[in-house]
Amino acid sequence: MGSVSHIFSTLPSGVKVPPTPFRIDVSDSDLSQLRSLIQHAVIPPEQFYNKHANAETGKFGITREWLVNARDYWLNKYDWRVQEAFINSFPQYKQTVVGPTSNQTFDLHFAALFSRREDAIPVIFMHGWPGSFLEFIPMLDILRSRYTPETLPYHVIVPSIPDYGFSTRPHDSSLEELTTEFAAEAMNELMLSLGFDENTGYVAQGGDVGYALARTMANNFPACKTSHLNMFMFTPEQFAACQEEPLSEREERLMAGTTAWIKQGSAYAYEHGTRPSTIALTLMSNPVSMLAWMGEKFIEWSDNRPQGSEPLSLDKILNGVSLYWFSGVSVGQCGLIAAWCRRLAPRLLYRRIRPLKSRLGMRLSRWRLARCPGRGGRSCLGREWCGIRNMRLVDTLLRCRSRGRFWMIWRGFWSLLRARWGLLGVEREVVRRVTEFGIEGRWCVMR
Repeated sequence: MGSVSHIFSTLPSGVKVPPTPFRIDVSDSDLSQLRSLIQHAVIPPEQFYNKHANAETGKFGITREWLVNARDYWLNKYDWRVQEAFINSFPQYKQTVVGPTSNQTFDLHFAALFSRREDAIPVIFMHGWPGSFLEFIPMLDILRSRYTPETLPYHVIVPSIPDYGFSTRPHDSSLEELTTEFAAEAMNELMLSLGFDENTGYVAQGGDVGYALARTMANNFPACKTSHLNMFMFTPEQFAACQEEPLSEREERLMAGTTAWIKQGSAYAYEHGTRPSTIALTLMSNPVSMLAWMGEKFIEWSDNRPQGSEPLSLDKILNGVSLYWFSGVSVGQCGLIAAWCRRLAPRLLYRRIRPLKSRLGMRLSRWRLARCPGRGGRSCLGREWCGIRNMRLVDTLLRCRSRGRFWMIWRGFWSLLRARWGLLGVEREVVRRVTEFGIEGRWCVMR
């Protein structure tokens, strides 16, 4: 599938199973077919809903005007080959693992920046839907410009999570729905194969579906020393313990926003969870349909507002949609999406989530666009709410951000990581301030 020639491609000395170098190489025939389908797609005429829609506020979805303009851009200005070349400028690999519990074979794709430092901290970054490993490409670009392999403090692993993108189950994908536990097991096996075992340890970071994987990995696998979560959900016991907690004015606003999201913004999750076959067959039949379905969420869940950071470009939206199309992946193909979305339904949300174990503690942030599903909105509100039961909240950030994105990590994540890692004795240095992203107030990966 190609070779990796990159200064950050030297594998760690402890690697147990060397991965196979990989490059994305979409065929000319696939590109021509996509172009033909886009060109001949029929967009319905203007009517009340598609004229008065507003994807940023969630009203009715996207507008017909946006879809027409996006299709025109896709046909006449967007250049997949340029995007493909940039993506391929980062080291990418394939690794085959077998889940010890599931006994399923996973052919996993990942991008990586490997450090040559002996004390480098391994970190795995996991995306969700409608995202992909492309969410983290801007972060990788910044890191490779800031560091050399000799100075990079981290081994940065960015997989396509199982059943997404180029990560497949070649033998068993049509036989059994993929569960969060089996997918998390596969991610752990990937890290073990790279030499990041219980002695070395690693950190798991995730949002959306990636949140579920990171949380499960922190709970189940000794090699995962801690996790950084972009989403937080309560167990039934934790929720019950918070019922009588007094709320601040800010928390009341957060509750109202989350309740509104449950009522007006969660329909996609019900569709994914209960009718995955129907929605997959619909989206994979027409790339413009896929653009409408995914584009709505890219717009609604991104901070395109005047007080926010730079808008999410149409190129980045089309990169994500094109990757899903070329890899043949949609909701129905991603069993993990369907299984996870069923957990988002309010009646099911609290039944199967186990308490979070944390060896090092956890970090909490709230920002204006956050909409963590929860009954009555009570899912990620305050220090006391997250510090109950078996959770030790050692470092909490409770500043409500006016900017940010659904795909968000914190600039302070790096300093927190090295500080908490030092508690294990694996990394002694405690960095008081790390400015990986360099721009005060910009907290998101994808910009």
